[in-house]
Amino acid sequence: MNDILEYFHIPKSGKTKQRISIKEIIDQLNPTAQDKKNLNLEVNSIYLEGVLDAQTLRIPSYVSDEHLYEAIYVLQVSLKTDQHFSQINEKLHAAFPNPLIIVYFIADILRVSLAPKRINKLTKDKTVIEANYSTSAFTIDEKHGKFMKLINLGEVKAINLKEFYEKLTDITYSERLIELIGSYPNQIPKTIDLKHNIKKIEDEKVSLNELKDKYKQASMMSEKMDYHMKIVSKEQEIERIISEFKEELINE
Repeated sequence: MNDILEYFHIPKSGKTKQRISIKEIIDQLNPTAQDKKNLNLEVNSIYLEGVLDAQTLRIPSYVSDEHLYEAIYVLQVSLKTDQHFSQINEKLHAAFPNPLIIVYFIADILRVSLAPKRINKLTKDKTVIEANYSTSAFTIDEKHGKFMKLINLGEVKAINLKEFYEKLTDITYSERLIELIGSYPNQIPKTIDLKHNIKKIEDEKVSLNELKDKYKQASMMSEKMDYHMKIVSKEQEIERIISEFKEELINE
């Protein structure tokens, strides 16, 4: 299978192929001029590929004062570049009150994004994004074999649609570990815990890049040596954090 949507195995009764225009998206938002420009210039197409509900998944819906999970939409989005991915992804999730599974096609790379939502306390017919969780940019290869099997919607067991979406979010966000630790984990961590660890590592890498920039700009040999030692120390610290995190995942 070359089409990632095939790996999701959207139930036949839930499949659709409805094109959504950029105008429809913009009409649902209050975008800035820059957001509107990014959407118009970067988005090739948007299609509603599936509607997942109690009937199509045979999993009960979930309704409470804070959450509404009656239907989950599967969108296919084609982007020209990855340049404004974060901003566009945030706007697309915000344009729909329903929770979304967005599958992005960006040239020869893929991304998958989910965003748990809660009901807006002030306006009950609207929702608020709790957090955005996306994979890294990837291609379907041997390292992603396990991940591709786990996104099979029919294999995600849950007592209701909210738990279903949360489990799929954990599966999706854990794809980032392939780049981080070299493989998809045997034990899938909770998204909120994984986000904390990834943020910690990314912050350390930002500090490392800043040190490397300062090393390049330094003119005195003594100054270069000082930055070199700090760079080595920071690289070792990053390796230690990744190693400990990997150990936690293996031993869970």
